[in-house]
Amino acid sequence: MANPKKQKMSRRKFLGISSCALTTAVVGSQVKVLKALAKSGDISEPVAAITKDVYTSCGMCVNKCGVIARVRDGVIHKLDPNPNFFPKSRGMLCARGNAGTKVVYDPDRLKYPLIRVGERGEGKWRRASWEEALDMVTNNMNQIAEKYNRASMMFASTEGTFSEHFFLQLAECYGTPNTLRHPTLCLSSNIQGFSATFGTNPTPDVKNADYIIMSGANRAEALMTPDSIDMIKTDGGGRRKLVYLDPRFTKTAAKADEWYPIKPGTDMAFILALINVIITEGLYDDDFIEENTVGFEQLAQHIKQYSPGWAATECDIPAKDIRRIAHEFANAAPSAVYYQGRRSSFFQNDTQMRRAMAILNAIVGAWDTKGGLLPNKKIALTKHDYLAPWYDDVPDRLDKGGVTYLSEKDGSWPVFRDRALAADPYPIKGMMVYKQNVLVSVPDRAKSLELMKQMDFICTIDITMSDTAWYSDVVLPEATYLERLDPPENLSGPVPVVAFRQPCVEAMFESKTNFWIMQQLAKRLGPEIAETFDFTMEEHIHHMLKKKPEIYDALFGKGVYYEDTEPEYGRLKGKRLRTRSGKIELYSEKYAKKGLDPLPVYKSPDKVPTNMYRLLVGRHAYFTHGTTANNALLHDLMPENTLWLAPSEARKLRLKNGQMVKVKSKVGEEKLKLEITEKIRPDSVYMAHGFGVLSKGLSNIAGVGGSDAALIESKYCPISGNCAMHETFVQITPA
Repeated sequence: MANPKKQKMSRRKFLGISSCALTTAVVGSQVKVLKALAKSGDISEPVAAITKDVYTSCGMCVNKCGVIARVRDGVIHKLDPNPNFFPKSRGMLCARGNAGTKVVYDPDRLKYPLIRVGERGEGKWRRASWEEALDMVTNNMNQIAEKYNRASMMFASTEGTFSEHFFLQLAECYGTPNTLRHPTLCLSSNIQGFSATFGTNPTPDVKNADYIIMSGANRAEALMTPDSIDMIKTDGGGRRKLVYLDPRFTKTAAKADEWYPIKPGTDMAFILALINVIITEGLYDDDFIEENTVGFEQLAQHIKQYSPGWAATECDIPAKDIRRIAHEFANAAPSAVYYQGRRSSFFQNDTQMRRAMAILNAIVGAWDTKGGLLPNKKIALTKHDYLAPWYDDVPDRLDKGGVTYLSEKDGSWPVFRDRALAADPYPIKGMMVYKQNVLVSVPDRAKSLELMKQMDFICTIDITMSDTAWYSDVVLPEATYLERLDPPENLSGPVPVVAFRQPCVEAMFESKTNFWIMQQLAKRLGPEIAETFDFTMEEHIHHMLKKKPEIYDALFGKGVYYEDTEPEYGRLKGKRLRTRSGKIELYSEKYAKKGLDPLPVYKSPDKVPTNMYRLLVGRHAYFTHGTTANNALLHDLMPENTLWLAPSEARKLRLKNGQMVKVKSKVGEEKLKLEITEKIRPDSVYMAHGFGVLSKGLSNIAGVGGSDAALIESKYCPISGNCAMHETFVQITPA
């Protein structure tokens, strides 16, 4: 593959042209424009002045905010927020969303199918036709099915795409149960812990809450709309209070009323102590508990051991502050939330820690009420039904039984990978990957590389040459989110909406939609599978909306469909919840019958070994996981990651700010620059996610910074299977 850095035009010149002179391009010839830009920047084509504005949804993260693409002369000139009611974005678009234009006009984007000709990871490719590439993919899929079993083919995908459904459909129709999705690296514990309590994973009403406690949910940087927007809001009367717990001083800490640099892994101790104070001092909502919950008596007995004094020694937060926060939280209730966050993959006790959060919210009545936790709603769409072929000899999921509550669709990456490496109980020999960058997102990169090494075949579908694509055998270029028509998606929440994506410009080069790719693979895999994809995207959309055709007009007319603009409070009051008892379960009989603790039981985290540090990871507002660090506009904001270390520890180690250091864990070793800062606890270090990439097809970040995935050990929550990202210790030495 040609290195974009070797082209005549500099990146600075490319950026200047893309933001200004792109408007001189010809309508319908975006391919010519981009090729011209990538080579010389000379655009000599005549101008055809046609202008249009296109409603779509942002694809720079999972939020799917409403967007208007300003298309000038066939080129996306600018992205603006959709001013129509859109609860996710509230008429705003973040800088990351604005940088979406560079996804389309990126010299590093995949332009045509590629077939590996060297060793995996060597970076030697040849251009292939779609016919050859697709034939190669299906031939290998069929060979794996014949030689081993259909379950020996795994499908890995990420959330946040409107068309991931079709990728999972192909997996089911092919006959493999082995799908691995992003939640196993993100919010599986969250979903499990809150669902075990409320029967659902509710949404905190941040906009209307008078008191908010956040543990590590860095909403000012790890953006989750609308919560990141609403977090800053006040009612003018000064009633809003935000208490923030994090080992780092983040931008959220800067916006908080109180920040506590809590000892990592002790959040549950803090929460249990709050519950202790609220129960022992009678601050709970007695009527709400009597009518809506089960297990309060058991909870009241269980919680006696977790006093504020005890918690203070565990989490480094003064007992008087814990007691005061408990009183303030209870007094503000029910307009108070202990915010559960989204990414909950921190420690092996994460599901029980989320259970503790849920219980705290419940005992003060902060459920299904303004300013509390709200059950989500959906707008009914017609499902896409299909009859998948049946194969008698396909075994269960490889990771079945590996954790107590395994999601059949999401799986558990650490459990699955260990069993795949041991071929237990059967081998995994093929990987189909759709936009999940396994080598960047899954802990212990060395193990992931070992897994890929034993594969007979790997195919990756993506927009850029990710690390996972770099180690694949076939790479298929997907059209970007601004170039494709995607099915409508029901964005559930207290105020649900239906959103969609439509092409703002023609797809560049030879890139294709994921739906088209799945159709073509299905045709080659046989008539039974092809039949399940025998429709156009337009037909699929009309089918989904056939019961509510007004949605179609709304989507194309203003980019969004909604039925309400405010939450419906008290919607589930007096109704049976989706729990075993039909009520909020403070004490979980379901867990007890599985041999799990029916109430959250605290266990101190492992102590940091001498001369070592606990590795913390996190997100920045600039980047979505590892997918946008190479984006030219965002890369300028943060060109590399650094290792945060407290000044007292830097003096001990005789290290200077800005020098290169070696960071070593049990599973890997990385080099990056040191950043000496007061913004982190002395027992911990931190590095941003998304750097230290292996792919040389990402010209801005190749060889830059360090990879957290190369250092983090493969520990996980035994209840949900969620990866535990903060249970790794590292040594630091001069590089």
